[in-house]
Amino acid sequence: MTWSWRQGKNLTYLTIPRWEAAGLQIGFSTRWGGVSPAPYASLNLGLHVGDEPDKVRLNRDLWFQEWDAAPSQVVVGEQVHGTRIHQVQEKDGGRGSESLDSAIAGVDGLYTMEHTGLMAFFADCVPVFFYHPGLQAVGIAHAGWKGTAGKIVGHMLEEFRRLGGDPGETWAAIGPSIGPCCYEVDERVMAEFAKNFTHTPFLKPSRSGHGLLDLKAANAMVLREAGIPRERLWVAPECTACHTDSFFSHRREGPQTGRMAGWIRRLPEKEE
Repeated sequence: MTWSWRQGKNLTYLTIPRWEAAGLQIGFSTRWGGVSPAPYASLNLGLHVGDEPDKVRLNRDLWFQEWDAAPSQVVVGEQVHGTRIHQVQEKDGGRGSESLDSAIAGVDGLYTMEHTGLMAFFADCVPVFFYHPGLQAVGIAHAGWKGTAGKIVGHMLEEFRRLGGDPGETWAAIGPSIGPCCYEVDERVMAEFAKNFTHTPFLKPSRSGHGLLDLKAANAMVLREAGIPRERLWVAPECTACHTDSFFSHRREGPQTGRMAGWIRRLPEKEE
């Protein structure tokens, strides 16, 4: 089960119609349709990569317009390549949406049972989206290699369990990220995965002391082992490093490049 391309009001993005039918907004942006100059051309949504802040805020306004959201209805985490998760409350609204210093500090995962939009940023790392129908909770995780090795998606499911929700009832979606075709890692990285995984079928040997790492497959394995069946797991096939015509890629383009946004929000039920 995979994602679909959507031409929105002004921007093109990826979404999942099945999630939309359940009353959710879910999206993953491309690099096009914004106002940032090269090397951030053009829809750079990250404030932390050296782009002009005013340009980024204009880009975010375009992104928020796609979702009929105001900055005060959006929450962003700091993203430190860790595994900490934060439960977003209504009072958190606006944190990180327009500035770096107001983001939720030290977290790479957000979830909420409010109608607040959750947003995270990516340029090869794995975006993972969550919906628990019983809890009426949605979440998003930023899973780079460190977060994936630390099983950040498992931490999110444990938060749902703590609230009384069966992790196996969760819907999960993995968005575009770098693929094993383009992601070679060294022994240091492989050793970190060996610490937390009893087997690593998502790591294939390449040249001496290196391996090709499939981050999507690693996260999917953790989700499946937690009980999420295939029919509730959506995986985007796109490799961000292969498709720099559509996506930003830190590995392919270097540190001076933009960031895509992942977005999720549970909409209020419409009054009859």
